[in-house]
Amino acid sequence: MAVDLLIHGIGELATPNLDNVPAHGSAMAKVSRIKNAAVAMAGGKIISVGEEKDVLSKCDTSAKRIDAGGRLVTPGLVDPHTHLIFAGNRADEFGLRCQGKTYKEIAEAGGGIVASMRATRNASVDELVSLGKSRLRRMLEAGTTTCEVKTGYGLSTDSELRMFEAIFRLNESQPVELVPTFMAAHAFPTDQNREKYIEDIIERMLPLVSERASRSSANGSAAVFNDVFCDEGYFTLDETKRILEAGIKLGLTPKIHSDEFANLGATTLAVSLKAQSADHLLNVSDNEIDLLAKSDTVAVLLPGTSFFLNLNDHARARQMIDSGVAVALGSDFNPGSCHIYSLPFIWGLACLKLKMTSEEALTALTANAAQAIGLGDKVGQIREGYQADLVIFDLGSISEVPYNLASNPVALTIKRGKIVFEKKESA
Repeated sequence: MAVDLLIHGIGELATPNLDNVPAHGSAMAKVSRIKNAAVAMAGGKIISVGEEKDVLSKCDTSAKRIDAGGRLVTPGLVDPHTHLIFAGNRADEFGLRCQGKTYKEIAEAGGGIVASMRATRNASVDELVSLGKSRLRRMLEAGTTTCEVKTGYGLSTDSELRMFEAIFRLNESQPVELVPTFMAAHAFPTDQNREKYIEDIIERMLPLVSERASRSSANGSAAVFNDVFCDEGYFTLDETKRILEAGIKLGLTPKIHSDEFANLGATTLAVSLKAQSADHLLNVSDNEIDLLAKSDTVAVLLPGTSFFLNLNDHARARQMIDSGVAVALGSDFNPGSCHIYSLPFIWGLACLKLKMTSEEALTALTANAAQAIGLGDKVGQIREGYQADLVIFDLGSISEVPYNLASNPVALTIKRGKIVFEKKESA
């Protein structure tokens, strides 16, 4: 076989190996772990994977080679939930939380999402793209090769559409593959009537977003999602339903910020609307866990947020997995409630705080995360025909990733068969 790039000398190759995604429940732990492995790539896709002797016997030996040196290789990590397009920062809020202030108290005092709104509204598309590139570079260095990105800090037609356009420009100008989510329904602006803002989202913003998404789809880009923050102090269940149903009519796939601070029935709504994912789920009910288990709506858990907010309780991942739910993990990287971009760190938190195994966390950060953003048929696994997105870790096995919680263990990141990050050796 003609090969563009060959990785050999792999100590452990660990990947979900699923004919159908997402993996539900116990299937999340069924990870292929191949010793002395190799991977061959051509045309941006994986063309052979398995034991080294078998792969090498099929391949053109003159191909460019990478010797993994006995290290760990996994699929490129997939982040299904981020808010990385914003201006300004909220470092002052972190200090307030360290002194005992809650998310709700800070928001009621004028902080929170609306604080980011003020800075983001003043930013041009070019400024948002520049800020996004530096953040995505850090993510790439931590092994993220595919990433969902939401709007939601403009809270006006003009500023939300600027954020939306910035996502498309970023997707064309740097290596991390981006999936756009429109989330004008993130909070209510302070300068507009509540009902009028909802009408603006439904009647003005969503049609414009659908039109922009149609142009992107014509160029082969992924689906566009429509997300709503359904919670106390934000959007009610009825408002959420109205906005998501309006988006569905325009071809936008629903997602829901669900049950983060209170249970309003958002997860039940997510399942009924066949939402791609329901995210956060700190206060999901037992009945809704059962509903999720019987659906293909992916439960996206965000342990970095509960950690960053210094909460005592975290999402009940163990119960969800044992009940048969398809669980994914994301960073929720954002300016206020979770300024964490590293998925290896999220992997460690998932094991430590959510009681997940290393195998379950790997599946949640790859195949299931890919399915949560509509890409489960092409990324998230190291298997023939899949996109050649891989990470080489400076570690020997997947059990060492959560163990090395506070470091970045990524040595090299590959996207579509090309090296897009390589750690420089220190002198």
